[in-house]
Amino acid sequence: MSHYADKYNRSLKSLSATDTSVEEYQEKSKKVRREKEAFLNREFDYRDYVFAPEGYEGVMLFLYSMIIPYLIALSFLFLFIAKSSYQLFLEFNLTSYLIIWAIGYEICAVLAIIIFFYSWFREKDTVEIPTGKKGEKRRTSPRFRN
Repeated sequence: MSHYADKYNRSLKSLSATDTSVEEYQEKSKKVRREKEAFLNREFDYRDYVFAPEGYEGVMLFLYSMIIPYLIALSFLFLFIAKSSYQLFLEFNLTSYLIIWAIGYEICAVLAIIIFFYSWFREKDTVEIPTGKKGEKRRTSPRFRN
């Protein structure tokens, strides 16, 4: 059984039938579960992810979008194309900033899409179980096959 299955089973055991009332069960289940909003309805604030002084976020975003893809492309060229050989890496024509930046941009885009779908599928892998209160549902851990 996986780590998540063990964690899920332990949380279910802690919410066993030894509790005498529905209210106690609901109070304990509120402590165990973590409420999550729908994945696509979450608010996104770029200021949480951009490390910049107050008022200079736009400038820093521009610099990040120019420098990070370039550095990722240089790393990709060094590690995968030149096979970590410094001599082969020096033979590349690194004067074309836009071509190297475009390679890095594509790598960043693919990584961002992979991370987005991974987060989305992790969120979709939960089950909603009615709690007994009108219109309220609780989210549980992912389903596990035995």
